[in-house]
Amino acid sequence: MAALPPTPRPRVLAAAPCHVPSRRRRRVCDGLCSAVAADNGCAESPDVVLECKRLNRLVKSGRLADALDLFDRMPRKNVVAWTSVMSGCTRNGRPEAALAMFADMVESGVAPNDFACNAALVACADLGALRAGEQVHSLAVRAGFAGDAWIGSCLIEMYSRCGSLPAAKEVFDRMDSPDVVGYTSLISAFCRNGEFELAAEALIQMMKQGLKPNEHTMTTILTACPRVLGQQIHGYLIKKIGLRSQSVYSSTALIDFYSRNGEFKLAKAVFDSLHCKNVVSWCSMMQLYIRDGRLEEALQVFGDMISEGVDPNEFALSIVLGACGSIGLGRQLHCSAIKHDLITDIRVSNALLSMYGRTGLVEELEAMLNKIENPDLVSWTTAISANFQNGFGEKAIALLCQMHSEGFTPNDYAFSSVLSSCADVASLDQGMQFHCLALKLGCDSEICTRNALINMYSKCGQMGSARLAFDVMHTHDVTSWNSLIHGYAQHGDANKALEVFSKMRSNGVKPDDSTFLGVLMGCNHSGMVEEGELFFRLMIDQYSFTPAPSHYACMIDMLGRNGRFDEALRMINDMPFEPDALIWKTLLASCKLHRNLDIGKLAADRLMELSDRDSASYVLMSNIYAMHGEWEDARKVRRRMDETGVKKDAGCSWIEINNEVHTFASRDMSHPNSDSIYQMLGELVAVMQDFDELEPFDVHIC
Repeated sequence: MAALPPTPRPRVLAAAPCHVPSRRRRRVCDGLCSAVAADNGCAESPDVVLECKRLNRLVKSGRLADALDLFDRMPRKNVVAWTSVMSGCTRNGRPEAALAMFADMVESGVAPNDFACNAALVACADLGALRAGEQVHSLAVRAGFAGDAWIGSCLIEMYSRCGSLPAAKEVFDRMDSPDVVGYTSLISAFCRNGEFELAAEALIQMMKQGLKPNEHTMTTILTACPRVLGQQIHGYLIKKIGLRSQSVYSSTALIDFYSRNGEFKLAKAVFDSLHCKNVVSWCSMMQLYIRDGRLEEALQVFGDMISEGVDPNEFALSIVLGACGSIGLGRQLHCSAIKHDLITDIRVSNALLSMYGRTGLVEELEAMLNKIENPDLVSWTTAISANFQNGFGEKAIALLCQMHSEGFTPNDYAFSSVLSSCADVASLDQGMQFHCLALKLGCDSEICTRNALINMYSKCGQMGSARLAFDVMHTHDVTSWNSLIHGYAQHGDANKALEVFSKMRSNGVKPDDSTFLGVLMGCNHSGMVEEGELFFRLMIDQYSFTPAPSHYACMIDMLGRNGRFDEALRMINDMPFEPDALIWKTLLASCKLHRNLDIGKLAADRLMELSDRDSASYVLMSNIYAMHGEWEDARKVRRRMDETGVKKDAGCSWIEINNEVHTFASRDMSHPNSDSIYQMLGELVAVMQDFDELEPFDVHIC
């Protein structure tokens, strides 16, 4: 058989747990090193046996780099040494290195035994490398190991984890006398691939053969069974296997089962009944609280675990970081990861990226990303999404370009975030390029990417392209319809927005609060006050939605723009909550439009009470006073603005040239080509002033 293609073997590898049951891991390491080492029938010297034992101890203690150094220095590498290092690589989260070592071993002329084949199959399962697994299977058949029950169980697991369930079933059918482990592997394969009925049939067949299911068999069924059967399995574990005091393994599976089925009290009862809790049971309890939306209690469970003297592993830290929304606690957890030497684990690193993104610490997120030696797809996607969600669209775009240049294929989540970033900065050219990349990579069919395309094209003013992106979708969710409705509404085409809304309802899609906000925006921009009031009542009466402040603000703006201030004030007084700054600012803007000084003063006073740091309220009120010739009052407003230290952010414009966005503010000289830009602007002004039909006007260029 041709050897597997070798790949470079890294020497500094991140620690990560092996996903193979501990019983099998012990057999690979302990069984090999306790046996008399032999390679091609030749007895090994005591020195080789001693080095193999040292190698095994280093691997078990997680010192993989030291183990690799010792392995490289060994003058003679037998199958025991190769297998120990392969198992260590897989156990520490580097199955690709383990598979490369298996290929190196075969090329070096060392004949693999059944333990080596098992180690290679575990690596193939972790990688999902079906083709490589088939080659190892072929090698095992040629070497005469195919009849071994343990090899058969490993093959079933490998094929099922690689998505080839028929091959897993065929391996089982060829086994002469499958034991409990073989049946458990088959049941696990069925459950993993969503075939619960087949798993139940295998369990019944197993019991008819006179084989007694162990707790591993029954807890495997728990991962996929319905609620009633799960409770029966719980009873079986107590009655038949004698687990009155539940083992940690089965109790953890029961906690997870009850948690998935919403039985919070039963899950907690199982946890409380445990006399000895390990880190896995604590992790299950944290996940239970997180599933129930009780994040503070999940954090408390983590604190209790630490108080009980249980050290967190990479899974515990990843879970608790997912529940953390506090900057202070997040930094403490970061320190804990460093203290426990878990910072290099990719799961912990990704959880830290997510935590810093949620808390808005984008600089810390960027520093963390730069420290990850080998960021994976999740790392890049997390960083891209975090930058977009925190308003750093250009950085999100740059990260996706960097990610793709380093050989990663962006997924639909990354494309969704970066297309939304292009929408926020109105970068049509880059958005179209990312659309082409998504088409090329086959990611354009995902619904979240399609929705982001609709949003991007509509925000960039290309409603024709947005409608086309919508029309080519095979299925639409509520976000798809909302994106199109909002696009038409923002461009003042209320008729098209209402047409899409009507089609949405006729297709049986239930509108949500965002749908009605888009409809109200369309009515507002088109001055369709009566229609807007009709849809506002429809939202409340027919769909039983409670209007949010944004819905009320839209209605108040609609009434205010049409000069119906009495109705606007009446709606404000009838709101089921206290009006916030957005409501009063909306009314104040309408007062400026209609030069309504009295209601403008009322809105400004209420706005100052809620927030005296909003520059827009000062500017609007000052302009209203100026319109009425109340210059002294206008100066007072401006003086108060200066005294409170409020500054108005300068408006800006931007243009995109060669995928680079250039931003300009009033009288801005920060651009490196400012001199040339203002010279050209002066020439354009001179040309415009030469036209007879245009009256001369002054433009300050300084």
